[in-house]
Amino acid sequence: MSPELREAAGGIRPVPLQEYLRSRGWQLQEDLTAERGFASYVCKGVAVDVPQRLEFADYARRVAEVLALVAEMEGRSPFALLDDLIQPPGDVLGVRVSSEAARSGTLPLIESLRLREAAKNLILASAHSALSPQAYFPRMSRADAAALLASVREGQNQHGSFVARFIVPVDPAVGEQVTMDEDPFGRRVMRLLMRALDAVHRVRSLGAYDDLLGMGNLGVSANLLAALFAMRGAIGAGALDFSIGWARNRRPPERTVSRIVFPAEALEGLDAVADRMKSEAQTKGFLVEGYVTRLDRSGDADGPGDVIVVPSGPEEEPRRVSVHLDAQAYQEAIRAHERGEAIRVLGTLQKVGRRWTLTDASGFEIMPAPADDADPSEPE
Repeated sequence: MSPELREAAGGIRPVPLQEYLRSRGWQLQEDLTAERGFASYVCKGVAVDVPQRLEFADYARRVAEVLALVAEMEGRSPFALLDDLIQPPGDVLGVRVSSEAARSGTLPLIESLRLREAAKNLILASAHSALSPQAYFPRMSRADAAALLASVREGQNQHGSFVARFIVPVDPAVGEQVTMDEDPFGRRVMRLLMRALDAVHRVRSLGAYDDLLGMGNLGVSANLLAALFAMRGAIGAGALDFSIGWARNRRPPERTVSRIVFPAEALEGLDAVADRMKSEAQTKGFLVEGYVTRLDRSGDADGPGDVIVVPSGPEEEPRRVSVHLDAQAYQEAIRAHERGEAIRVLGTLQKVGRRWTLTDASGFEIMPAPADDADPSEPE
């Protein structure tokens, strides 16, 4: 046993260690905490004694022995297991760049920032697919998905090329779990993300593209493919390695792949597939909120007309939306344009060529003024 492992093991608390053992199938055999200061667990005929008292002089050594034994049974490094126990409980998405440029464990700052932005979009796209699968999400701004993203933490980089890690919080399992649908939202998102990445990998490993167009129900959206392609520049001629470390406080899901490796060539062309999916996508019940920047009515002076709406918010797409309004809604649009007031309208969003159009528009209304009664400025 290395002195480094023994020293690090002293920082592991009994509760996280036992959470991990229980979630991986270890059963409590005997609780001897009061008499002898440890609890005994057994799995596959192997028993370990987990010390319960930090004040034991040999606490670090005994924990290190448990880590070494469990890691050996799982076929991995005890230091990797130790990392799982130190960090906050959650599913950990690992993104490894295997290339000559990353051999030192570093990346150029620009590529590192691009990699993290793409990882953020992967999680966000998967969260939206978990809520309502679609081929393309014009604006990834649903509240549940945004809240999950805000809770994600970045873990310490691991040794071995360049490995970024993102921790998605997962609530502990309480009571008997009957179906995977009972999993907390974070776990469902991570399961769907790994399933989607596996589907993309299977299609591209056969040199195909078209099959990806019909995989929206598997979480393969244009947003996910665009995020994958954005990582292409960071790997050069190397590979992109995704792995998942399941949370210590919940049993790992069955029949879910835990590692997927994309060679550089498998990522080529995913941007073209994403563009095709965007152009073919129709999003029903899409709410546009923004400002009327252009009015166009031909024929009857009191009839319907077309407007251009520039959505408010930080999302990149759609930047401009063409909307056909009935006569009454068009009159309200004229007033909103003259006064610089924000509006909202509901319809089916689709992309025709390079133009975004909202059809079947309904529920047009002028949005309430801000609480401080300040005049909202029209975006450029």
